Amino acid sequence: MMKKKKEKKGSSDVVNKGKGEQGNPLSHLSQEEDKDGYDDTREITLEGEVSFVGESTKRETSNMSVEGHVPLQGVSTPADGESNSAVGQQIFGDSPEHYEYYEEETLRGEEEEEISDISTDEMLSGMESDTDVPEQVKQFTSGGKFMYKHFYNEEISALSEEIQEKERILEEINKTTWKLKNRFLKLEKHINTKKKEVTKKKKIVEEKKKMHEEENGACVNVQAKNQFLVKQNEQLKCEKERNNAKIIKTQNDLIECEKSIEDMKEKLVDKEKELYEWTVQIEKLQKEEFEVEKFALCQDKEIENMTYKLEKLNVEKVEQEKKVNRMKTKNMQLHMELQENIKENEKMEEEKKKLRTKWKCVVDSINNRDQTIFKFEEEYTKYTMKKEKLMDKCKEINEHIEMQRGKNHVLSDKVKREETNLNRIKKEQNKVDEELKKAYDERDILVKDLECEKITSREKVEEKNNLQNNLTELGKTLQKLVQSFEESRREYTKEELKSVEKNQLIKSSEQILIEHNGKLAKLNAQIKMLDEEKFQLQEYLQKSKNEYTILETDMVGTQIKIKQMKSNIKKMEQELERQKEILYKFDFQTQVLTKKLNVASGISTFEKKKKCQKKIDTLEKEFTRYEDIYTTLNNEMKRINVELKNIKTQQMSMKEEKGSILHDTEKLELEIKSLESTVLAQNKEKENVMLIEMNLKIELDKMKEIFSNNLDSLNVLKVKKKKNVQNEKLNEQDMHAHIDSLKVIVKNMSDELHKLNMQVHDKKNRCNNLELKLDAIHVRHGDEEHHPQGQQDEAGRLDRPDDQDNKHILYKIKIEEDISNLKQEIETLDANIEKENQQVNQFQKTLNEIIQTNKDFSDNIKCINPEYKELLKKKNKLNKKCNQIKEDIASIEKDINEYNKKIKEVEKELNYVLTGARSVEDKVTALKENSRKMEGIINDLFVKIERASNQLRTIVGAKKKPMGSQLGGSLSDHDGEADPTDGSADNGDERVSLEKRVFKQIQMESLKEKLAFLVECFKSHGDNEVVREIYNVIEASE
Repeated sequence: MMKKKKEKKGSSDVVNKGKGEQGNPLSHLSQEEDKDGYDDTREITLEGEVSFVGESTKRETSNMSVEGHVPLQGVSTPADGESNSAVGQQIFGDSPEHYEYYEEETLRGEEEEEISDISTDEMLSGMESDTDVPEQVKQFTSGGKFMYKHFYNEEISALSEEIQEKERILEEINKTTWKLKNRFLKLEKHINTKKKEVTKKKKIVEEKKKMHEEENGACVNVQAKNQFLVKQNEQLKCEKERNNAKIIKTQNDLIECEKSIEDMKEKLVDKEKELYEWTVQIEKLQKEEFEVEKFALCQDKEIENMTYKLEKLNVEKVEQEKKVNRMKTKNMQLHMELQENIKENEKMEEEKKKLRTKWKCVVDSINNRDQTIFKFEEEYTKYTMKKEKLMDKCKEINEHIEMQRGKNHVLSDKVKREETNLNRIKKEQNKVDEELKKAYDERDILVKDLECEKITSREKVEEKNNLQNNLTELGKTLQKLVQSFEESRREYTKEELKSVEKNQLIKSSEQILIEHNGKLAKLNAQIKMLDEEKFQLQEYLQKSKNEYTILETDMVGTQIKIKQMKSNIKKMEQELERQKEILYKFDFQTQVLTKKLNVASGISTFEKKKKCQKKIDTLEKEFTRYEDIYTTLNNEMKRINVELKNIKTQQMSMKEEKGSILHDTEKLELEIKSLESTVLAQNKEKENVMLIEMNLKIELDKMKEIFSNNLDSLNVLKVKKKKNVQNEKLNEQDMHAHIDSLKVIVKNMSDELHKLNMQVHDKKNRCNNLELKLDAIHVRHGDEEHHPQGQQDEAGRLDRPDDQDNKHILYKIKIEEDISNLKQEIETLDANIEKENQQVNQFQKTLNEIIQTNKDFSDNIKCINPEYKELLKKKNKLNKKCNQIKEDIASIEKDINEYNKKIKEVEKELNYVLTGARSVEDKVTALKENSRKMEGIINDLFVKIERASNQLRTIVGAKKKPMGSQLGGSLSDHDGEADPTDGSADNGDERVSLEKRVFKQIQMESLKEKLAFLVECFKSHGDNEVVREIYNVIEASE
């Protein structure tokens, strides 16, 4: 039943596989067919499609049938040359109905599941189950053959062979049928997939046609977009080139900044060198102080050693003299004390003499220092006097600035008055000449005011130079103070070499140095005050510059007014053109009238005509002259505007440079302060390191003394050690002899143990062999018990005796007895082994005890002197301390080297800062010179603007008089002749044309003229680096 179920499962699996493959478009199968053809599809394997049928005594297997109850005798395997159709006919019988039915069922793609179920059920319907077979027959498989216990004939074997052959035939038939089925199914699926692909391709072709039409429409838009993008690309390229030019300019500016930074670094290097010199001097002083303290400590140690030795000698003498006579010892002691007091008195007197000499030297040095201090105070008083003078000058400058402000207000009021005057000129044409005279007078006053301002600006510059000179003088005084300080230091060093009591002198000198440092700090504070004053003066200068910018704004206002005047002039020109047209009309009418009069009265009006023509010619000449003046004024105004723009750009650049320079100076000051703080911290660290070194040296001296004492004790112990060593050697000889005897005993015991282990091993091997034999016998006995009934039947039929069973029982009994004996022997052997192990352990314990006693004996010999261990411990501690001290000294030296390196780096940075500060000062001086030159240029521009304004005023005054007279005559004679509408239209056209002309003239001014003007300005200021770079850029652009 199990086998049948498995077969059914296999058939259903194959069908399910076919179902699963329907979902996919059979791409892999189509590829296999393309490569190898349809014949390769036959090689598909099937699982569990062979039906296994049990045998029966009645040969019922010959009547089995598959699909349509076809007998098995009519089935035959196809030959190699036969077709699959023939095979199909053989399988389903000779009747064509079954074959057609099979084809119809295979061609249907929808009824695949029914086919698979019918085929498997019908194939298995003819099979007989295991229940049909009689119970008497039992199968025992062994190597693929059938074993029957009840039958002994050869018929069974023949029947079994026939059944096997028929089963093989059935298996082959089933395989061929399933292969055919699978191939037909695959063909159907392949055809369906091809149809679907054709429909899909048709749809794709239609979609592609639509896409082509849409793409053709989109291409036109894309081409237009591409053209637009190309134009934008060109514009972007132009902008890129401009940006590249700007980038080059910025790079040049960065290079200049880097150069300035390098200059600052050079200044810092110089300052670092000065710091290094100061540090070297400080180190020299510290070394001298250290040597002095060292000398004093050495003297103290020598005195202590001498006192220690004297005390020892005195103690020994007292002990010896006590034995002889106590009275003599007392006398001797008194005598010694008297001698010592005498010596001490002599020493005290000598020391007093030395102290007097030293005191005199110290007093002289103090007097010298007092003199230097008085000098410093005198110089300080001078400095304060100069400071007060400078403050007075600053006050005067402030007052002068306030006066200038008042004048500026007066000037602004005058400008307002001028504006009111101009308005009055338009209204009152008869009073123009008088107001012009007043304007000339006011111009002279303004010129005088400008000259006064120039003089005041020069005075300011001179005061500034005086302040700079004062600063240089203060720097020189500082240098003198430093030199005097160095001289005082040298004197101090000389006095220290002569003196003996250097500790007191060092303290006094330190106090003096602190005072000097305080004075230097005061001087530095005063220098900072001067810097602040300088900064205030710079602020005053900036204020004056701001006032100058206010004047420039006033100039811009005047320019605006000039533009208004130009617009008024344009209006006047338009009015002139109108008058010309009116004159042309009047001339035309006069000609007509003259013709009529000539005809009527002759040539009486010819002379009037000539006079009128002369007047017209004079007016036209004046008009041309005025036009030339107007063009010249326009050109001058344009040039002035260009010059003002250039000046403003230069001023802005100068201001930016000043701001950057101030920012750099502030940064440098902060860096200098930080470096000074680091230098002070490093000096403190150095002092701490020196103190640590002193303490370490003192400890080393103490350790040396302790070490010398320990050496004496060690020498005493060495003598004792020699005696103890001799005694130890004798004891060790006895111990070695005893140990050798014990070793011989241990060897014998180990040999006996080895022999016993060998015997135990042999017995264990025997036991293992016997156990294996017993296991084999048990296995056989189990097999016999598993089939007791069959053995009994065979014994009854074959008439076998029961001797074998009796033998088995005897063997079992003997084996059990042997096992019990072996177990007893193993237990006895284990007991013996345990006893021998215990004996060996006892021997080992005795040996260990002997060795320990030997060690204790040696330790006791060494420890006869109880202080021996303590001395060794002390010695080890001393060695450790010495090593630690050496390591500490090495680490301190490394730290000192690192600090020296850091100090050198700081000095280098200070030198860089100093160089940068110097370069900044140079730039500041250059900027000041440029500002002076710019002031001169601006003054020239003021003069030009005044001239242009005067010329305009004259032109306006000259034009308005003839225009008024002409307008009056024309209006009185020809009021109703001209139409107002026509005139307004013509005037609008003429205004537009004039404005266009003006704008064209402004736009047509070439850049070359402006650049030429800039080049002239830059050539006059060629010393400045920034101006040079701008000039180079302009030349490149040309």
